[in-house]
Amino acid sequence: MSFKYIVPFPIFDRWLNGFASAPASALCVPYESYVPFIRRLLEPVPVDEDWYCAAYPGVGQSIARGVFRSAAHHFLAHGYFEGRLPFAADRADLRQPIPFAELRALTPVRPARDGLRVEMEREALMAIVRRLLLAVPVDEAWYRRTYPGVDRAIARGGFASAAAHYAEFGYAECRWPFDMVVDEAWYRARYPDVPPLIADGTVADAQGHFWRFGYREGRFPAGEPAL
Repeated sequence: MSFKYIVPFPIFDRWLNGFASAPASALCVPYESYVPFIRRLLEPVPVDEDWYCAAYPGVGQSIARGVFRSAAHHFLAHGYFEGRLPFAADRADLRQPIPFAELRALTPVRPARDGLRVEMEREALMAIVRRLLLAVPVDEAWYRRTYPGVDRAIARGGFASAAAHYAEFGYAECRWPFDMVVDEAWYRARYPDVPPLIADGTVADAQGHFWRFGYREGRFPAGEPAL
């Protein structure tokens, strides 16, 4: 299992604003748009490929037939919504995501003329987001070292861990939960505006661009997301 990319808050925030209604704190989101964004927030959750295929044999068979690329692909596409776990329940080093049945119970869905709609207050949806973020595998040492103010807040007893800070505030502040390594060649080729910025000294390299600008702009560090 390895760390993955997580969609940045500014992109999520713009998505939310597109569904705001009067009053501005109220949201009306088509269910067919709501589910894909839940998937985006689940992308960094590690999936134990061997365990998953052993626990759910049909998945391994589907992968062998080419229906899915991997166990992680299946988990994001269907497994989470079917109540499957991404890794063994007794893993002490990782936290399971909020079960979909529990998330669904927190999500008011109403029928509309053009399909199902999620209607809720923005803060209620953000509370769900924070619950999902608790499953993101935050690199505790890296996060504290990179954001010294967090270390001080933990020392004062404001948070139990870097992971708790990230879920409550760090994500919305566009902090990284772990060091996302950029594929230099891929990034330069994918974003042709980056090489000139490196050439004129605005940034030292693709990694520097992603840190200063790219992540907030919704760019990817290496390849596209799983779904």
